[in-house]
Amino acid sequence: MSVHKKEVLFKNKKGLHIRAAAMLVQKAYEMQKELDANLYVRKHKGHEVPATALMALYSLHIKPGDKITVLATGADAGTALERFSRLLEGDLTPKDLDENDKIDSILEENALTSDVIFDSITDGLIVVDTDSTVTVFNRAAEEITGVPRALAVGKNLNFILPGTGIDRILDGGKGEYERKKVFNGRPVIADLVPIIIDKKIIGGAIIFQDVSRMERLLREMKDFNEAVARAEYLEEELMRSKKLDRAFDEIVGRSGKLLDALAIASKAAATTSTVLIRGESGTGKELVARAIHCASKRKDGPFIRVNCPAIPQTLLESELFGHEKGAFTGALYQKIGKFELADGGTIFLDEIGEMGKDMQTKLLRVLQEKEFERVGGNQTIKVDVRIIAATNRNLEEMIKKGEFREDLYYRLNVVPIFLPSLRERKEDIPLLAEHFREKLSKALGKNVTTITPRAMRCLMSYDWPGNVRELENIIERAINLTDDVEIDIDDLPSYISGQESSDSGHLINLSGDGEIAPLEEYEKEIIRKALKKYRSFNAAAKVLGITHKTVAAKARKYGLI
Repeated sequence: MSVHKKEVLFKNKKGLHIRAAAMLVQKAYEMQKELDANLYVRKHKGHEVPATALMALYSLHIKPGDKITVLATGADAGTALERFSRLLEGDLTPKDLDENDKIDSILEENALTSDVIFDSITDGLIVVDTDSTVTVFNRAAEEITGVPRALAVGKNLNFILPGTGIDRILDGGKGEYERKKVFNGRPVIADLVPIIIDKKIIGGAIIFQDVSRMERLLREMKDFNEAVARAEYLEEELMRSKKLDRAFDEIVGRSGKLLDALAIASKAAATTSTVLIRGESGTGKELVARAIHCASKRKDGPFIRVNCPAIPQTLLESELFGHEKGAFTGALYQKIGKFELADGGTIFLDEIGEMGKDMQTKLLRVLQEKEFERVGGNQTIKVDVRIIAATNRNLEEMIKKGEFREDLYYRLNVVPIFLPSLRERKEDIPLLAEHFREKLSKALGKNVTTITPRAMRCLMSYDWPGNVRELENIIERAINLTDDVEIDIDDLPSYISGQESSDSGHLINLSGDGEIAPLEEYEKEIIRKALKKYRSFNAAAKVLGITHKTVAAKARKYGLI
């Protein structure tokens, strides 16, 4: 489609004022309809605007003597171009009453459109003329200031809302932005700007927002962002949980650090590489080792646990590799070692950091060669065993001190897994506490159905140096102590609950003020209290963490029975 262009000299004496622009719009509508054409106007090298768009046309700020380019397209573009060009070069004064009415109709329509736009925005808008008389006062301004529009329009703004600072803008011609103001007792953030046309100030405008609304929106946005982040976190945790083998279901917890460790363990289960599980005492290293075994291809083979520090170093070699009859004094028969028992399965060497240097050397050979000899024997025994080791020691420091073989460390540390302490995953405490409550209630034959919120808060605030094992012990203790169907704060030890025992007056004074009694006096008092409260050796022994035989012996010793 061809475009017809023509450059004309705009001659209207008053320039393209709003009524002149409205007249051009009205004429352009008529020509376009009659000639099936489209008309556009361009000033200098700017963009062309439709000749039927009042505000766009008016915004060109055409002055007398300006050169204007007229463009036309359509069926009779040439005729439309000539007629509209003559109009621009002539006098734009309305010729009759009918023409005036049409112009007024266009102006009114655009004014109504502006009102609708002003009322649809959520920011307050106040426009004044050079005398600070209000000409525009939108609905948001009404709501924020509490001043009805009918009382505001036509009045001096300084009387309606004192202290806006609009006079300063009208006098200086410079805008002020993001200023804190108070309109009728309502704090707002306001932008004050002068309205300048042809380098002349013709008024000013205030655009403002209710601070309380902004704060509410910020809170809502923060809540929304937190909800989104929480949803993404839960989705991520769910996906991580789904990736774990079912063998890991017995490990309670959904914290990020735990799931990260279990994700590594799950991947390790698919291989035959040696695994080294690191973590504080009580973090569940054996549970993870067993889960790795059960999720592996060796799950139908044996899982043999060796607690290294529990076996005297002199007997550890025999325990691990077995011995022949007569190998040493007391070796009355041949014994199969743990490695042979674990053939085709997994051996779990717990607390490997406690193993002596001599045994470390022998273990290194098994890792490298997959073979060994029984103590006192000369037959080489080959085994197919996967090794999982665990420790709560700092092996790196032990290597520096010469206490642990560096070559063994690298053989063991193929797939390292770091289990977080309970204080690093406190969000798992409610899950673990309820898990132990349910399990131990059944085991102890008690109907303890819940843990009170305040007791749970105490559990959450404690640091748990003994980790999950300590938590299980505390829940078992509480189930034994409670006479109710719930575990409450009184059922927890005072060092966790923060409460002094209600029966503390019967205990020997342990404060620094009194004299220190002999140790046996304290022991006697503790045994006396336990027997008084639990009325049986078995119950007292469970709480005190000793055997019922020990309780009975000490009770007889101190004349308590």
